[in-house]
Amino acid sequence: MSLEPVLQLLENDEQREALHYFIEKLPQLKEAMESVEEKVAFVQHVINDKQSLQALFTEFEEKAAPFRLTTEHLEALATLIQLLPTLVQWLQKAEEFVTFVTSVMNDRESMAYLMQGVKHIVPIEKGLDILKETNERFARERDSSTVSLLRMYRLLKHPIVQDGVKYIETLLDVASKHK
Repeated sequence: MSLEPVLQLLENDEQREALHYFIEKLPQLKEAMESVEEKVAFVQHVINDKQSLQALFTEFEEKAAPFRLTTEHLEALATLIQLLPTLVQWLQKAEEFVTFVTSVMNDRESMAYLMQGVKHIVPIEKGLDILKETNERFARERDSSTVSLLRMYRLLKHPIVQDGVKYIETLLDVASKHK
């Protein structure tokens, strides 16, 4: 091979600039090549070290064991995928409800209105007043006499007790019907 074609190429300015750039970058190219050689040597060493590879794969298998999918998992996943549209609808409704309840809870006027409505539906204050008066009267008029059968009979004839007994009777009938 003659040097004449090479020398003709070097007369071109573009070729000289490229050669100059290449010569400047040679130390960096050398370092990069050494780094690649070290990494290749490490990979070859690891591949040849079967004991280390076996330990690595065994550890991976142990950690992955709880995540193995069985046919039951796949069937459940398929069922879940089929139910997703319905679940999404329910979750959206639940989210709307939670948002509504949160906004009502954070609004003082709404809470005051709600509490007024509850007081009309469930007479809490009236019930508390009755219990308070009953406790005071019971403590004041503490009766130490025994309760006779006649007294029990009169108590059973009281209209409130009669209504309570009838209510319990109806409740038991409905409960046994639903058994």
